[in-house]
Amino acid sequence: MIKTFVLVISLWGYNGDTWVYTGNQMVLKEPMPKEQCETIAGNWQKFEMNKYFRFSIECIEDIRKET
Repeated sequence: MIKTFVLVISLWGYNGDTWVYTGNQMVLKEPMPKEQCETIAGNWQKFEMNKYFRFSIECIEDIRKET
């Protein structure tokens, strides 16, 4: 079985001590090979103007069961 990955964009907040996941994320629903996902993730440019929030762009292994 070939591993596939999904692109996940999540929002994180700084609580003054550490970065914590806010519970908000967007997931590209198209599973793909890791290399393709990393290429897409690398095509984004960040402009972080608020020191208390940041976006994270990651390739996460798709663990959904096929039906």
